[in-house]
Amino acid sequence: MSYEGYGNSHISVGPWGGQSGARWDDGVYNTVRQVVICHGATIDSIRFEYDKRGSSVWSEKHGGPGCLKTNKIKLAHPDEYLVSISGHCSSLVEYGPVLVRSLMFESNKKKYGPFGIQYGTYFSIPMTGGKIVGFHGRSSWYLDSIGVYLMPLLQRNLSDNFAAPRNYKTNGTDEKYKDDSYDLEDELNVGNLVVIRRPEINSNTKQAVSYGPWGGNGGIMFDDGAYTGVREVRLTSQGAIVSIQICYDLNGKATWGRKNGGSGGTRLDKISFDYPSEILTHITGFYGSTILRGPAVVKSLTFYTNIRKYGPFGEEQGTSFSSAYNNGIIVGFHGRNRNFVDSIGVHVLEGRLPVSRPIPRPFYETSETSEVLHVYEVIRGAVKEAAPLVSGPPWGGGGGKPWDDGVFSGVKKIFLTKGEAIYSIQIEYDRNGQSFWSVGHGGGSEGSFNMIKFDYPYEVLTSVCGYYATLTGDDQRKGGVIKSLTFYTNKAKYGPYGEETGTFFTSTKTEGKIVGFHGRTGCYLNAIGVHLT
Repeated sequence: MSYEGYGNSHISVGPWGGQSGARWDDGVYNTVRQVVICHGATIDSIRFEYDKRGSSVWSEKHGGPGCLKTNKIKLAHPDEYLVSISGHCSSLVEYGPVLVRSLMFESNKKKYGPFGIQYGTYFSIPMTGGKIVGFHGRSSWYLDSIGVYLMPLLQRNLSDNFAAPRNYKTNGTDEKYKDDSYDLEDELNVGNLVVIRRPEINSNTKQAVSYGPWGGNGGIMFDDGAYTGVREVRLTSQGAIVSIQICYDLNGKATWGRKNGGSGGTRLDKISFDYPSEILTHITGFYGSTILRGPAVVKSLTFYTNIRKYGPFGEEQGTSFSSAYNNGIIVGFHGRNRNFVDSIGVHVLEGRLPVSRPIPRPFYETSETSEVLHVYEVIRGAVKEAAPLVSGPPWGGGGGKPWDDGVFSGVKKIFLTKGEAIYSIQIEYDRNGQSFWSVGHGGGSEGSFNMIKFDYPYEVLTSVCGYYATLTGDDQRKGGVIKSLTFYTNKAKYGPYGEETGTFFTSTKTEGKIVGFHGRTGCYLNAIGVHLT
């Protein structure tokens, strides 16, 4: 779909999100003037004001009537225009349809957002030297998915820019170069859009073979490229690999790669190799989720050189992986990252071992030819020794399926939907300065939204109480559902939310700080319990 003057020069990208709802398509305009977003636990609806040859054109509202908060983005038209969007998509409740949970907009001058909850699978479009001139997607009671129409700002001869590159085969791997100077072209396909970037490379790139990455699909891609070797590895971890940073060797010079991953982690490990006598040959590890039904991340890593073994670092839980055991040198790392190292892979120069590699042995069986430092970062507010954890059975009925978010540092926000009972609950936790959203526990899209935001870390959740009862027509033997909830912190009381009828329960019999929730859910919140420290 296009308007006069544009022909077929626009590019459709996306949509990202779920497959539910009815399809909508605003078409292509000159530019975007304004965006109106209604959001709460998800993006409820969105509406756009476009510019068509100097006239204002409003789209229909895409989504449902719900709205906890409304934000308006008014662009300084015509000097300011949208160039990119990003966001997250996931189900609002267990087994529910995938929805757009958060959105962020970027213009040629500034960023707007995020709006909604940054939970689920991350998506984005790259900076392409174009502007957004239209939107499309799917919607029902919420915004199910969203995509964009992009218009190039500079008209170029696409046949020249996307000419078929010459292929060179090195070590059995096809690599593409545009001319005899071997300028590497990195082609990234996003929907129907092809973006080409030309990073600086060294002479080893065309000889390296890439393995992996192993792990989850979350986060964004990173690639350090290929160097001469690896001198040092720095890891932070806490239940999983939070971040990794590599000091490479580039023709005799130490070169640090960027830090990939999050900013948390209570443990820092530094591995210094005796390079060039000691070289990194392969890695092994495990990947899995850190919380129930959470995204997969790298849980542990072990490093092998031609002399010894280092690790494991992290928790060896989940699915195991290993890079190739062929003779070779690891000369670079790549993968995906955000709050953790979501996945990791290696670039290997094969057949370049200076000495034969012995069978790797545990580091305590070898001589101390290299230094392994175990440094514990001082994190403000972190508990040095684990406090006793108290977890009891949940209060409420026995119906539904059990769930358990696990244990965190504290609770930052709580989202509730309520009507004749508590329909669902979703919690934003803190883990050493990083936010983690649970999945939505419960069912249905009915009821009213309630958001409880604590002044964390100064305000901490200390207890919860409420009522549970059977609903009319329900099986009395299952004990009912949660009818109301009230939350207490060291500063205030929040609630009650729902009807205070039925059997009363409270967690105040045990003093402490609530660091996690568990319970049972079906169409409602059937039962709820807490983890206390």
